[in-house]
Amino acid sequence: MTTGTLRLIKASANPYGADDSQLFLFVGNPTIAPVREIIPDEGVTLPPPRPDLADCVCRLKVLHINDLHGHIARFTPQGDQPILSRIVSRLRELRRRYQDDPNTAVLAMSAGDDLVGAIFDELMGNAPDSFALHAGYRLYSAAGMDVSVLGNHDLDLGAEALAQAIRKDARFPLLSANLVSCRHLAGLYYPAALLVTKGIRMGIIGLTTSGEIHQMPDSNLQIINPVRVIHNMLGAIRPLTDILIILSHLGHRMAPGFAVVRDAGDVELARSLPSGSVHLIVGGHTHTILNEQGLSFNNIVNGIPIVQAGTLGRYLGEVDITLQQGAVAVTHVRLTHTANLPVDETFETEAVQPLMDMARPLFTRSLGRVANHPDLSTDAVRNSFAAGESALANFITEALVARCRVNGYDADLALVDASVVRQGLPVGGNLSFGDWFNLMPFADVLRVAWITGQQMQMLLQDNACRIDLRGEPHTERGFLHFSRQVRYTIEVGNGRKDLRATHITFNGIPLEQQLERSFQIICSSFVRELVAPWEKYARSVLGLPIMDINRVTHVDTPLFFRHELVAYITANGGVTEAGGARRDGRLQIVKG
Repeated sequence: MTTGTLRLIKASANPYGADDSQLFLFVGNPTIAPVREIIPDEGVTLPPPRPDLADCVCRLKVLHINDLHGHIARFTPQGDQPILSRIVSRLRELRRRYQDDPNTAVLAMSAGDDLVGAIFDELMGNAPDSFALHAGYRLYSAAGMDVSVLGNHDLDLGAEALAQAIRKDARFPLLSANLVSCRHLAGLYYPAALLVTKGIRMGIIGLTTSGEIHQMPDSNLQIINPVRVIHNMLGAIRPLTDILIILSHLGHRMAPGFAVVRDAGDVELARSLPSGSVHLIVGGHTHTILNEQGLSFNNIVNGIPIVQAGTLGRYLGEVDITLQQGAVAVTHVRLTHTANLPVDETFETEAVQPLMDMARPLFTRSLGRVANHPDLSTDAVRNSFAAGESALANFITEALVARCRVNGYDADLALVDASVVRQGLPVGGNLSFGDWFNLMPFADVLRVAWITGQQMQMLLQDNACRIDLRGEPHTERGFLHFSRQVRYTIEVGNGRKDLRATHITFNGIPLEQQLERSFQIICSSFVRELVAPWEKYARSVLGLPIMDINRVTHVDTPLFFRHELVAYITANGGVTEAGGARRDGRLQIVKG
């Protein structure tokens, strides 16, 4: 296809989606140059404006979710907790109500990260031949989802697995205008869609963040600056639409927060656009709860409203866009707690429960026993994991070194921070796969990094400044735990500036005698990703010399963090003292 052009093809809309719909998809690469021409495929006619649009009041109702992370439902000790079935009840209620209204359309969309973080990830398999299904895409299709954007975590299990999921389970289009060159996904996603519902032409452009992307070695995907790409497309697509929406998985704004936002967030994107050129940005990635009390003036940027609905299905977002006498405006925004919505019992029984029955044996299968150590409890994880030595962290780091050596990586040591763990284990009890999955629910991979002895010395001094201190509120600072090869002392003074790492040894030899050697470290690909707010404060207010471990030379392996830990747990009969779940004095804390 010629640079500067996009093809327009006719496609099949989700048969369970918006009523009276036609779906058109844009094909091509808008990242190289401005799009000057849209070329319809043979037999495809550009949909014209609805002839009576200027004489009536029409309304588009947009229901949106983001960052569900596979939480279609939850297994809990109190029983199964429906999530998606509650969202579906609201969607179906609105579609029934307006089914015969020629001037009101109801559209459902997801702003990405529809995978990774729930037990249903296991149904994706570990290899192409073990793929069963993508629970989110399958249920979204049955629910009537109209469109979704690719999020960074949708790629975590590999582009090849994602490609299978799209082919087999997605009956709605996946969008991303700025993701290119991924051979596994070729022809399976599109830069934008044109959905004509009840004669209203809705253009939807998808954008994906480059933050926290995990890329398998052979996928070759690239993510281009979203601001440049949207400016390449806007002039060509806007005239074909009555309403133009950006479906964004960029994150809310460029500021330290829960997730890494690169190049631009929704706020920066909106600032770059001509005022009012886009009618709505539906966002995701940063798990931000926006407009809980209605559309906030702070969330209207350059005349463009920005919405986002938190994470894990806790909220359902709704937006009304009104077309009246040629003018288009967002006239109503709300967030609804999904826990307050009724369950669509038919959808729950016919669509969700069969998938729950598939996942339940995976969730409940036994991995062994849990040692009787208080450090393994949820209370310890949430209150003291970063306050000193931890038997749980010791177990994880010993497992990382052992499993990497089994897989051919000559690791000298391993490290782990609190971002890896979400809760503790049943101390002294039986350990299920679900228990361990809930402890580390994300699909991080193992990372190999190389540092010198001098850098190791700097890293340990940096780490001492991050420990949780008595009498101070605990927050995420990125405190690291090390495998048994490293032993050291943290001397506590009168404040955080006085913390010192001393008596550092590696394999029993003072680190001062090993400053010129190179060390191979194993860690998570997500190490210290949540610490940007504290690091900004530490640099600017405390004046601490913060070390960015993600800037040292490193490479991500194809080994999934959780899979390797489960293999180690199984081989050791659980999270056992013999496997490393004990304190051995590798970290001492003394008053300086």
